Amino acid sequence: MKTTGEPTPSLGQTLEWLRKELAEMQVQDQQLLLTLRHLHSVLAELQAQSVHWDDARSSRGASPIRARAGSEGKGCQPVSLRGLAQILRGEESRRSSLP
Repeated sequence: MKTTGEPTPSLGQTLEWLRKELAEMQVQDQQLLLTLRHLHSVLAELQAQSVHWDDARSSRGASPIRARAGSEGKGCQPVSLRGLAQILRGEESRRSSLP
């Protein structure tokens, strides 16, 4: 809400503010897309590991511990739950900057 002492922004200033806001939103969209792609790949890997564990449990003579030990050296990166939590808490979220 505006007070009577504040000047009314011109149309040019308002359009410039809108351009700035749209540009910030596009950057956020790109960051969210990258995060979504990363989460998708992590979920796909976890699903593959789950299938691997289920196969190891159902096969005779192979214990799940040995099956896991065989897959650990294949370059699987641990999931950074701390980084994911920061993103989900909105530490990189856009703040409102209304004119």
